Amino acid sequence: MATMHPFSSPPWVRMAIGGSSALFVGMGLGRFSYAPMIPILIEENALSSAEAGYVGAFNLAGFLFGVVLQPALRAQIGERGTLRLCLSASLACLIASAAPLTAPWLFPWLALLRGLIGIAVGTIMVQALAVATRTAPPDKLGLVTGIVFSGVGGGIFLSGIAIPALLDQGLTATWIGVAVIGAGAVAVGLWAYAGPIPEATAPKSKSSSPIPFWSVTTRLAAAQSLFVVGLIPHTIFWVDYIVRGLHHPMAIGGTHWALFGLGALVGSALWGRLADQIGFHAGLVLVFASLAIGLFAPVIHPVMGILVASSFVVGAQPGCSALLSGRTQQIFGNEGMSKVWRHMTLIGSIGQGLGGYLLVALFDATGSYAVIFLIGSAAMAGGAVVSATIR
Repeated sequence: MATMHPFSSPPWVRMAIGGSSALFVGMGLGRFSYAPMIPILIEENALSSAEAGYVGAFNLAGFLFGVVLQPALRAQIGERGTLRLCLSASLACLIASAAPLTAPWLFPWLALLRGLIGIAVGTIMVQALAVATRTAPPDKLGLVTGIVFSGVGGGIFLSGIAIPALLDQGLTATWIGVAVIGAGAVAVGLWAYAGPIPEATAPKSKSSSPIPFWSVTTRLAAAQSLFVVGLIPHTIFWVDYIVRGLHHPMAIGGTHWALFGLGALVGSALWGRLADQIGFHAGLVLVFASLAIGLFAPVIHPVMGILVASSFVVGAQPGCSALLSGRTQQIFGNEGMSKVWRHMTLIGSIGQGLGGYLLVALFDATGSYAVIFLIGSAAMAGGAVVSATIR
């Protein structure tokens, strides 16, 4: 007799909640909680401006290794074991970040931990999406991917609210607070993945032909790459731009980071539901276009209203990942989704890692926020053009 899950709920609900929890701690906290700390780390001389940027870039590079390692981990310990391991490892790195180190030891320590979290979330990005989309009913595919990526927004939103207040107590207290928030998400994720990972319930691919890597897959990968490169300015520089570039107080920077998280929390599900209504093709073009506008507007005319709009609109960026993963599932079905999504994530992470290092180096050389954000906007505009060709 099959063992029932501790709580009765449809498999797709549990897999969506599990994926959301994993991305909450791995990416929402593991990657994005670092950004609002950058101004304080620099002002207290704990890190130089270049070191602060490179710590963020180590996270992007770790993501690449996580994508590469995912098949080996899955083969060794299974889907369930892989996801539970990555949840636990992400939390351990958040806790370890609270070690009371100072320069020159803080930089290599944080770079190591950010890199390890990057490895965990790279694995999560492939594995959690594969199991969530394959169990999603066809008419709820957008909803499921939106729920999964809303975990990123939840982590950003809560850290954006908590971090400004925690920073008054010091960096160690801030890291501990972030870890406590992450522990709750890990508990939920471990619940979701407590039982066996269910098999597919969505329809199989209608075609048994080989994956057309050099056509549709290439364009999907190009769109993914342009998206992750375009996201770098807000990921690393947004709060720093508001606080040091525009000379607003840290409280304002924290508020904008919370808005960024609110956009991710709400926007992911909204973009997913919109795609269920108007189609993933049109939805992808619209989300890319909105991100392009949200990136260039605040450096062209940095008034508070535009800054607020940019925080919310660009914050909704997980919706783009949700639609890309959903579109991949639609085109390639259950047999091809995991393989193609891994290819896309791998190629995108290479672009993101290289882009992260290059944009940090460019900023270090020029000190220009405008150049960084305009490059990001151009990448998102390119994504809109590429997405329009994916049918």
